[in-house]
Amino acid sequence: MTNFTITIDDTLVPGIIATALLEGISPEEVVGAYATSMATKVCQDLKVGPYYVGPTPPQFNPDGTPYDPNWVDPNADLEDNDTTEPDGGEV
Repeated sequence: MTNFTITIDDTLVPGIIATALLEGISPEEVVGAYATSMATKVCQDLKVGPYYVGPTPPQFNPDGTPYDPNWVDPNADLEDNDTTEPDGGEV
């Protein structure tokens, strides 16, 4: 799970506290639930993350950058031990 530090306008804090009191949870849990809800909605709308349903190309790469069909995972092992020629013969 990823953690974020956010800043909330002081005028919005009473609403968060009131929601927390009504729901019997902490203000931190209210903000976390709102953030999760918003992130889920955005993933659904943009069809990314767990909501990608192909075959339409995604709009973003797994790292969040705009989609590029030639994108290569920077953490991927790029070493190629293939010793065959394109025609199937050995090198």
